Amino acid sequence: MGERERRIGRNEALFREVNEHVESLNRGIAEASDRQMHIVCECGDLSCAEGLTVPIGKYEEVRGDATLFFVKPGHGVADVEAVVEHTVGFDVVRKLAGDAQLVAEETDPRS
Repeated sequence: MGERERRIGRNEALFREVNEHVESLNRGIAEASDRQMHIVCECGDLSCAEGLTVPIGKYEEVRGDATLFFVKPGHGVADVEAVVEHTVGFDVVRKLAGDAQLVAEETDPRS
C-alpha cells in the first residue's frame, strides 16, 4: 500500500500547490467581495476538477498544517486520511501517519 499512499499524497500535494499559486490572485478578489476563496478540490484523484468555496480565514488555518487538505465531501480516502471537519461545501481531511503524511509534509509550499 506504500506506493498507493505516496501517489495519493503526491496528487493532493499537486492540487494544494495549484491553490497556493492562485491564492494571491484570488485573495484580492475575495477581500473586496465575499471574503471567500474559490479553490479546486485537493483530493487524490487527478481527474477531479471540482470547485470549492472556502472562507479566507479557514483557508489560512488549514494551510498552517501541512497534513490538512480541502476536499469535496465524499472525496476523502478513508485508509489514507480522516475527515477532521465537515461542512456543506467542503471537508477538511488530515493525512494519517504513513507515506501520504510524509509526502504532504515534504511538499508543503509554506514550510
